[in-house]
Amino acid sequence: MTCKPCTGKHTVRLRSFPAGDTRASLKAAHAATEARAADPHPVHVHYDAVDDTFVVLRTAGEDQ
Repeated sequence: MTCKPCTGKHTVRLRSFPAGDTRASLKAAHAATEARAADPHPVHVHYDAVDDTFVVLRTAGEDQ
């Protein structure tokens, strides 16, 4: 799961939502919005094709 904001940074999986749920992407986006309000680190959503889930990730920082 690499994207431009994640490259070279340590990521922490905050929550995941199974893609079988028709509202999974909306739930993940909502969870990411809530996490952004409470966390100083960048938070965003990935689709994990291996586990077929939408994952809310927090990016810790440069090579941590």
